[in-house]
Amino acid sequence: MEAQGRANLYGFFSRLFIRELDDEAVALLAGPLGQDLLPEATAAGDVALAADPARRHAVLDPDYTHITVVNVVPYASFYLRDDAMVEGGTANPAAEFLKEYGFEVDLVAARSLAPDHIGILLESMAVLANAEAEAEARPDPAYAARIRQVQRTFLQDHLLSWAPVYLYAVERCAHSTLYREAASVLMDFLGSDAQDLEAEA
Repeated sequence: MEAQGRANLYGFFSRLFIRELDDEAVALLAGPLGQDLLPEATAAGDVALAADPARRHAVLDPDYTHITVVNVVPYASFYLRDDAMVEGGTANPAAEFLKEYGFEVDLVAARSLAPDHIGILLESMAVLANAEAEAEARPDPAYAARIRQVQRTFLQDHLLSWAPVYLYAVERCAHSTLYREAASVLMDFLGSDAQDLEAEA
């Protein structure tokens, strides 16, 4: 898949998992990308339900809280640390990686305890894929290849090392078709993207 398409997918899933739905996110779900990626949620009526703010707040917002706060933890450090604690400080490996490559994470805006929240990590991949697309458009093949290498490392070390466990838990625990299907599709996408990036190495 070309870099811009990958960036769009990472951005789409980042938005779903970083916070509750708003009108902009609902428009994304109802658009071509959302319809293509999540046909079961559309058929089940979740997208139509999301378009009604009162019903969205009553049904989908509690499910989002259920899969990101109450019953499932969306932070890499929770899965990777021996003590299963969320690492919010500078010792967080994802924070170190992001800082090395010039990312600045606004935890307040993201309403996140740490920079290794799945929504933040997915958005970081979207930014990297966008940078790759821009490098290809110049064209600057050496720079594009370097960005792909950074993506390979980031994906392996900071997403695939834990996200499948989290997404499997979401798939099992989510009450809505929307979040259940999103977790399943994202898990498949992460695996296929890793294979594609490795094949290009």
